[in-house]
Amino acid sequence: MCFGIHGSVLSWFESYLSSRCFRVKCETDLISWYTSSCGVLGSLLFVMYTTPLNTRISSCSLNHHLYADDTQLFLSFLSTHLDSSIDHLHNALDRISSWMTANLLTLNSSKTEFLLIGLSKQLAKINNSSLSTTHSARNLGFIFDEHVLTFSHHVSSVSKSCYYHIRVSFAVSVHTSMPK
Repeated sequence: MCFGIHGSVLSWFESYLSSRCFRVKCETDLISWYTSSCGVLGSLLFVMYTTPLNTRISSCSLNHHLYADDTQLFLSFLSTHLDSSIDHLHNALDRISSWMTANLLTLNSSKTEFLLIGLSKQLAKINNSSLSTTHSARNLGFIFDEHVLTFSHHVSSVSKSCYYHIRVSFAVSVHTSMPK
C-alpha cells in the first residue's frame, strides 16, 4: 500500500506474480509444466519489493546505498570505538538478514565485505582479529581502498585496463595492416 496501489491494479500485480507456470526446453525435449510459488521480478518491481529494506537500514542509524540487488552500508566512527561500531554493524546485518529471509530473499555472505577506510596511522592502531576486512571494494565501477583518498587500487585497475586495450588495439592494427 505504500505506493498507492490498490483495487484492480493490485489484483493485476497479484495475478502476474502468483502461480506462474513455465517449462524448459532443452534442444528438442520439452519438460512438463512447473508452477512457481514465487517468481523473478523485473527491475522496477524489485525496487518496489525491497523498498522496506531502506527503512529497516535507516532504523539502524546507518548510511547506505541501494543499487539493484547491491546494498552498501556506511558507518563513520573513531578508531577508539571500533568494537562497539563492529557490534553495531553485526546487529544491523542480523536485522537485514532477518528481513530478507522473511521476504524470500537471501543475504549472500560470500559477497559481504568489510572495508575500513582511514589514515595509515589509524589503520595501524586497529588490530581486530574478529573482523575479516578487505583492502579494497568496488562501488559502481570505482575501486575504493583502505587508505583515505589514495585510490591506488583504482588507478592500478584503470592502468591495467588501458594497457590491455592498447595491446589488443595494437595487435588488431598490426593484424589488419598485414598484406593478404
